[in-house]
Amino acid sequence: MFTIPPPENWHSIISKRLFRVFLNNLPEERVWGDHTGYRIGGGWLEPDASVSWPDQRLDAKYFLRSPMIAVEILSPGEDIDRKLTLYFDEGALEVWVLSPRQKTMAVYLRRDTDVIRVVVNDNYSSAATGVSVSLPQLFA
Repeated sequence: MFTIPPPENWHSIISKRLFRVFLNNLPEERVWGDHTGYRIGGGWLEPDASVSWPDQRLDAKYFLRSPMIAVEILSPGEDIDRKLTLYFDEGALEVWVLSPRQKTMAVYLRRDTDVIRVVVNDNYSSAATGVSVSLPQLFA
């Protein structure tokens, strides 16, 4: 039997905090926690938190294509580059990548045909949603 260990507690705490930030600022039907499935690139991705598009398509079980915003909290050995490619190939506007060990966040943003990376050390306000997040509060 092969098992992948579940996320460590700090990972889940940060995920819950981000979910609450989104939920306090956006319509409930657009805010999703971990284990929400998106059919992307012939498979599935489950961001740690996400904001769906207002008109996000879905099938009988899962969302189709990328969310508007996907949040990934880094775990040891995670292949974030592959996930970024999949998210942006399938229409994401922003992908937030948090590093709890470094207490930083990198935000990847779609700008026309380019994706730019913004390093966040303190606070970030999403142009796509208007949601602001404080890293000191997330990582407290």
